[in-house]
Amino acid sequence: MKKTVAVDDSLTYVKELLEEKGYAVTRMGDNRADAIVVNGIDANFSGIEDTTFNIPVINAEGKTALQVLEELEGKL
Repeated sequence: MKKTVAVDDSLTYVKELLEEKGYAVTRMGDNRADAIVVNGIDANFSGIEDTTFNIPVINAEGKTALQVLEELEGKL
C-alpha cells in the first residue's frame, strides 16, 4: 500500500523525490497522512503531532531530499 506523506509547501524538492519513489504526497493538515515533513520545527509542534496523531514528523531543515527520504523510510 502506498504511504501518504504531508509535505510543507516550501519543500518542492522533497515532494518531487517522494513522488518519484512512489509516495502519495499531500498538503499539511491532511489527516490521511502516514508521516509529516516540515521545514523547520519547534518543540511544541513536534510534541503535538507525535502524541496527537502518533505519526512521524520529519524536520527537513538543512537536509537534502535524499536525507529526508532515508529518515522517513527509517520511521515508517
